[in-house]
Amino acid sequence: MTTTTIPRGKYHIWTVGCQMNQADSQRIQTMLEGMGWEESDMDQANLVVLNTCSVRKAPEEKAHNQLSLLKYAKEKRDDLLVALMGCMIGNQKTIDELGKRYPHIDLFMKVEQADILPRFLEERWTPISGSGCLDVELLPHEEALAEQAQRITEQPHEHKPTFATSFSRSGKRTVLPMAITPKPGERIAHYPTTIEPKKASPTAWLPIVLGCNKVCTYCIVPYRRGRERSRPIDELMTEARTLVTKGAQELTLLGQTIESYGLDLQDQPNLADLMTSLSEIDGLHRIRFMTSYPRYMTDSMIERMAALPKVCEHLNIPVQAGHNDTLKRMKRGYTIEEYYEKIDRVRELWPDISLSTDVIVGFCGETDEEFQTTLDMIKRVRFDVVHVAAYSVRPGTVASRWEDNIPLAEKKRRLHAVEEVQSQIALEINQQYLGRVEEVLVEDSNENHGRKQWKGRNRANKLVFFPQPEAGTVQIGDLVNVRIERTTAWSLQGCTVEL
Repeated sequence: MTTTTIPRGKYHIWTVGCQMNQADSQRIQTMLEGMGWEESDMDQANLVVLNTCSVRKAPEEKAHNQLSLLKYAKEKRDDLLVALMGCMIGNQKTIDELGKRYPHIDLFMKVEQADILPRFLEERWTPISGSGCLDVELLPHEEALAEQAQRITEQPHEHKPTFATSFSRSGKRTVLPMAITPKPGERIAHYPTTIEPKKASPTAWLPIVLGCNKVCTYCIVPYRRGRERSRPIDELMTEARTLVTKGAQELTLLGQTIESYGLDLQDQPNLADLMTSLSEIDGLHRIRFMTSYPRYMTDSMIERMAALPKVCEHLNIPVQAGHNDTLKRMKRGYTIEEYYEKIDRVRELWPDISLSTDVIVGFCGETDEEFQTTLDMIKRVRFDVVHVAAYSVRPGTVASRWEDNIPLAEKKRRLHAVEEVQSQIALEINQQYLGRVEEVLVEDSNENHGRKQWKGRNRANKLVFFPQPEAGTVQIGDLVNVRIERTTAWSLQGCTVEL
């Protein structure tokens, strides 16, 4: 095929899961807009990208529901392409199984392979009188290349090439001549590093560590996102400056274990080094980061981050469980005593810090005593926010080979018990904000009982709501001062004030 320009179409990106998935979708969106594609609703889109999550059962079921709906949509439309990305994409076996179940998926890709998207669209998207899609027949030399690529994928070798896999209408798998062939053992594929959105949200995501080296027994992420790879500071600075130029005022640095940043780079910069460099960017007002891991946080790192005015006073540090036996089965790599010690040290070195955490209830073998210890842990630490989930089996993990012996009703009881304890703690913490004036970055607005209401967050990551002021104007992206007049366990409410 000799076409060098990609005809424009309409796209829709459907996203579930964590902040890293949102960042990946942001990256794909920028690429598509750079090619002249226009965002639209799913029912009007020529390309639907499903960015999936497998960390828990519920988001995976949502993706399966979307795929089923898209099957019927494709039967009625000749101008629709479907791409699947995210944590449901695993190895070639997983792709083959998904392709067999959903032959209407046209492209499987990981974000590290996102640079295949322009070539894929060039190969597969051809408007006919303004609409329609043609499957382009391979030229003879391309057929030979595809056959050669197919033979390579079938060879039993430890370092197989990674391919962009496409499924024709008949459901038969073919390897298009856009195949990516990284060198054996290469750790970084083709992560798209140049993104220039037309306009960035006031709050933007900046992935700095890809993948995870932990082997928690319940978690599928390392099997789907691969080993940890840190992005170089120069690359991150370029992307951060672009986002700020396009309107971002707050950047959230993302990584599964974010304090591991730089351990795999040649000069081994750490998270505090990166934050110091980012703090020099004019127009960037706030820096956040997640997710933390207790053993990677050093006193020096905490002290340096606490001393940087642009770094917000909030730490997300998952604990998952409060009993050492549970933590051992989870293979978390620390004891609850070590976790307590780290929390106490953080609060000593960073007094104004707010804390959030993740907790899993009903994990394999969790006894009543173990669960009670988790409740006691929540009462002792007094987190600002606790994200709690009932354990669900993730096929492919170590724990999937164990008996899931906690009944669903008991899992729900434990989940509600955590929510009840935490809501009381959060209410007591938030009541301390009454009468205080908080700096709020405005993120969105809505209508509440006929009145316009603005929403944003303070530096401690608290949701803050306030009405449209009688004098002056407020816009998304503004930094405003809000006096807190009411509180709940989940948010703060008040009115703007002039200082």
